[in-house]
Amino acid sequence: MDQAQTRALAAIQPFMHLATTQKTPTQRFVCDLINRAISAQGTYLFTELLQTPAIQSLRGTDSQPWLTLLEIFSWGTFEEYHGMNQEHNAHST
Repeated sequence: MDQAQTRALAAIQPFMHLATTQKTPTQRFVCDLINRAISAQGTYLFTELLQTPAIQSLRGTDSQPWLTLLEIFSWGTFEEYHGMNQEHNAHST
């Protein structure tokens, strides 16, 4: 493993800790966690975070777009991200 990967794994660990130590995280907490993780400098490996029960608990809820966003950041494309933003903007107006 090279230094960049090691740094990226270290950068996601605080978010992994929060996702796995909260006994009953609220949807709002999990959405904020996702937002902070994708916004944090040096984080770009999200698969481990995506697999946590806390994150997966958003599936099928009103907060599922946050789960979808993390999936896009984990293995999606810019086109998918751009399409998600266009869809969100269309629903917001």
